[in-house]
Amino acid sequence: MEHPFDLAASAVTPTPRGRAVLCVWVSLPGAVGAPFAFWQGAGWGFAFCAAWCALVFVVWARACSFVAALDERTLTLYLGVAFPVERVIPRHSITSALIFRTPLLRLAGACMLVIFTPGMWAVLPGIPLEAADAVSAALLAGEDAA
Repeated sequence: MEHPFDLAASAVTPTPRGRAVLCVWVSLPGAVGAPFAFWQGAGWGFAFCAAWCALVFVVWARACSFVAALDERTLTLYLGVAFPVERVIPRHSITSALIFRTPLLRLAGACMLVIFTPGMWAVLPGIPLEAADAVSAALLAGEDAA
């Protein structure tokens, strides 16, 4: 049986619009909390806004460094800028996958792929819908199809 897609070209990264949606999600709690910080004083408000902008930048930088690569036996996740992390998930341990789309992600042409294994779950944020469909189909096809 053929692979649903080419495993050699299976590296998936978040799209620029997907990264923008992630940054909007992270910035919304800060926008809600900022008036309460300014209520304590202008200095506290500016310090809170600066700290929250730094948090949004960290999320953006981490999303820029995210890569998910699929091969014959494993799904490997690479992420991190200052402290790179590599997580290897055996394909036979993946029990299910969920493609999650919000209206904002739909406008951006992206989605979130949530992968479940016993004892953990991984989120692949802001990836294109076509790539998420192909990766989830390949992950859930089983080893006899590979």
